[in-house]
Amino acid sequence: MFDPLLLLLILVSMLAGFFLGNRQRKQHRYRQFHNDSLNGEYFVGLNYLLNEQTDEAIESFIKALEINVDTIDTYIVLGRLFRRRGELDKAIHTHQDLLARPSLTREQSLRVQLELAHDYVKAGLLDRGESLLEDMLKTSWSGSDESVKLILSVYEQEKEWQKAIDIIRLVQKGGGQYNLQLAHYYCELAEVALESNDVLTARKNIRIACARDCVRATLLLGRLECSMKNYRESARVLQRIYQQNPVFISESIPLLEHSFDALWSARGLSVYLEKCLREYPSTAVVLASARLVARQKGDQEAGRFIVEQIVKRPSLKGLSALIDLNIHNSEARPKQNLILLRELTECLLATKPVYRCSYCGFDGKALHWCCPKCHEWGKTEPIMGVEGE
Repeated sequence: MFDPLLLLLILVSMLAGFFLGNRQRKQHRYRQFHNDSLNGEYFVGLNYLLNEQTDEAIESFIKALEINVDTIDTYIVLGRLFRRRGELDKAIHTHQDLLARPSLTREQSLRVQLELAHDYVKAGLLDRGESLLEDMLKTSWSGSDESVKLILSVYEQEKEWQKAIDIIRLVQKGGGQYNLQLAHYYCELAEVALESNDVLTARKNIRIACARDCVRATLLLGRLECSMKNYRESARVLQRIYQQNPVFISESIPLLEHSFDALWSARGLSVYLEKCLREYPSTAVVLASARLVARQKGDQEAGRFIVEQIVKRPSLKGLSALIDLNIHNSEARPKQNLILLRELTECLLATKPVYRCSYCGFDGKALHWCCPKCHEWGKTEPIMGVEGE
């Protein structure tokens, strides 16, 4: 594909590198020979460019550009551009060729290694990238932060959560740059332990994550306590989300309802829902409150309650719940019309995303604690509003 920006970069860098390198040469004979070589490759490249033969033009310009101290940065950027274009073999070859040069300074060598690690990771050669990055982490240099982020991404792909935790412990001294990631890594370990019914390990990792005020850890702990039939503790833990991050109250409602039901404490649930409805109203809170009203006062009162809430905060989910209530109390033709209306609202809801990443805007039906698009942790939240909560 024709890439004029890439070719412009190579042209400018080639000429700059040539003239800078030329200043260092004292032998007129060698300089004249190199100039002739440059002119030959340069005009061959221009001919390819005019014929829109992009790949051939790039190869000609690369041949004309001598690798020296003044052109290393150009080759690094060139390899990076190859990687972005998906030409990973060329990117790897470019950076490997640079790395073999004995004239590189320590800083330049580490920069090239980092680019090569990026190439390997992009190509799916995770073991090679990991090996390079582990060696780089043993030394301090200007690109240390980038190398840490890259190796963490490798461990995330490999689901090596303990290794990722160990790396953060190694590099994080006093600051909290990776605290959120660290909490989620402990949650991942807890999820693995829960799958194998290792409750003690799961609880240990959840407690560590909870200490970092992680809402995911709170939800996990509530789920664990509920599964162990510690309903009082489950209800207590899940109500913390009100202070932690109210957007996730909707995620806790099913477990809270189950816990309070098991405790025969409709009053406790009602008090909590009323507080949420005043301060942080959502469709999940409205519907849970409506279910309580229906049990205590009947469907008709529950319907009135939902209507009042829909007027204040319109929502498709609320409308669907209201239709359901009316279907049970309708007969014949009106009931058929309501069923048709419910099908329409359900079709609308089926097409709408439920969660959205606040960092990149990726949305979907499932809650991904690590966004599949931007790979940021803890940025995906329930969507609020008419089509959401």
